[in-house]
Amino acid sequence: MDARNDGLIERLEKLEKAVEEIQLAIADPRSNRPAPALDPGAKTGITPPPSPPAPVRKELSPKPATHKKPPPGYGDLFKSESLLKLVGISLILFGIAFVFKYSIDQGWLTETVRVCFGLLLGTLLFALGVRLHTPRRSFSLVLLGGGIAAYYITGYAAFQFYALISHPIAFSFMIAVTLLSFFVSLRQRETTLSLIGTAGGLGTPFLLYTGAGNIPGLVGYTCLILAGTSAIYLARGWRSLLWTSVIGGWLVFSTASIAVVDAPFTDTTDRWALQAGILFGLLAFWLLPVLREVLSAANPSHWPRPSLESIAWDIPDRTIKLIHRHPHMLSVSTPLIAIAASAPLWDLSPRTWGWIILAGAALFALVAWNLKRFTGEKALAYTQGMVALLLATMALCLLLEGDVLFFTLAAEATILHFLSHRLEDRGISISGHALFIGVGIALTIRLLAWPPEGLPVFTIHSLTDLAVIGLALAASFRLQTSAERLVYRLLVHAGILGLSLRELSTLDGGQGYVTVVWGIYAIALLLAGLRLGIDQLLMVAMGTLLLVVGKLFLVDLARLEAIWRILLFLGFGGIFLVLSYFYQSLWKKGTPPSPEAE
Repeated sequence: MDARNDGLIERLEKLEKAVEEIQLAIADPRSNRPAPALDPGAKTGITPPPSPPAPVRKELSPKPATHKKPPPGYGDLFKSESLLKLVGISLILFGIAFVFKYSIDQGWLTETVRVCFGLLLGTLLFALGVRLHTPRRSFSLVLLGGGIAAYYITGYAAFQFYALISHPIAFSFMIAVTLLSFFVSLRQRETTLSLIGTAGGLGTPFLLYTGAGNIPGLVGYTCLILAGTSAIYLARGWRSLLWTSVIGGWLVFSTASIAVVDAPFTDTTDRWALQAGILFGLLAFWLLPVLREVLSAANPSHWPRPSLESIAWDIPDRTIKLIHRHPHMLSVSTPLIAIAASAPLWDLSPRTWGWIILAGAALFALVAWNLKRFTGEKALAYTQGMVALLLATMALCLLLEGDVLFFTLAAEATILHFLSHRLEDRGISISGHALFIGVGIALTIRLLAWPPEGLPVFTIHSLTDLAVIGLALAASFRLQTSAERLVYRLLVHAGILGLSLRELSTLDGGQGYVTVVWGIYAIALLLAGLRLGIDQLLMVAMGTLLLVVGKLFLVDLARLEAIWRILLFLGFGGIFLVLSYFYQSLWKKGTPPSPEAE
């Protein structure tokens, strides 16, 4: 027995030594130590378990590129390097500016020499940036941006400060710098240079402003710059360039709109020119991104979406998804901005604007229908459809008024809830909720501010309010959750109580009529809750009955005549006793309510 144990221990020691040699060979692959050839079954006497079959390699289609996280510490290294470059180029530019100013104060440099020095500095930075683009791309980008910025500053100083060149020459120089930045940006595939060119190009009319306003020229020039940025965005898909164009373009159009509106005498040509620019912005900032998204989905290789790896290492995934949804955000914001910018230009009636906005709603609906039918872009089509719904609602608010508008909005909200129930779409349901919130606020104001006229419940206002309450009750049967249904029905209940209070309280002895109506309504709810076995309905009924009792003591006891007090107290007291006597026989708690009862 001891011999067997000694043999087994010896084999285990040999196996352990072999494992150690393998680990050393793995840890130091450059060593010449040969790996031991193990035959566990022959030398150790221990039969290893059968090795699993080799996995079958399947030919998989290449996966799309996904966002990769950088190695640990690389993000901080990247930030530090970028910070050093930006600080370095800034300090150099400030140092040169200080030397430049010192030489001016000493009278060493003439105005012409100063401008030439600026051109020389910009050319030197630009040439170094082009030269170092291949070996040090990020460093080259800083130099190229500094060179373009130096050109813009030099052109501005030569015209505004020193008056060495005329306005056409300065304007042409600025356009040439903008075109240069666009050209180098496309050639080097650098978004930053396009951003600098866009900012400088859109700011050129203001940098070279002489006091003589020319709205058609400003709009035409801005549209020309935006056409260039739109072409670059269509080719490259750079989102930052698109958003820079959107912000800069609307700022220019807004500034021109303020100038046109505030001017005491404006030519109609200025208004039409500015309106044309706003329409161009609508197409460039709404339709073009939608078209680019459709083309990218149809042919990703030819119309690729730019990667976010260079900027998104510290951005949450949720934010990255939001960045990818920029066509949807622009589809919603662009038409609203266009309407807000166009309204001050023309003295039009609300009905005219209503028809114009309704035409816009039809345009968005047409785009949504074509996107869904011919491209399969359901998300984009859905967004265009929701914008069409928003514009149509705005148009209704401008075309209609009074009771007709109030009822129409409630009917639209009810239809949205029925569509949401049929299509199982949460977005349509949210739109219906938003409309009903507005309708509910309007109904509250109507109940508090409008005194009844004529016979109770038979006025146009009263019938409209009652119809709106009925629509809200009908919509509650098509809501998706029980909590939403409960909230709607509680609000309907409050609306019925408020409507009866408004209609009956101004009559002779009106508080007594109100108490009678509330009591009958509460008893009807209680009987329905007992027969159907619905706890929520019973709770609402009991709460209403307690409200009636409170009204008897707090209001009716002080305001009503003696005969009214006697009849109400005796009548409701007897009714409560009868209900308590037959309560258990009426309660059908054991039978589950049917769907129709709910």
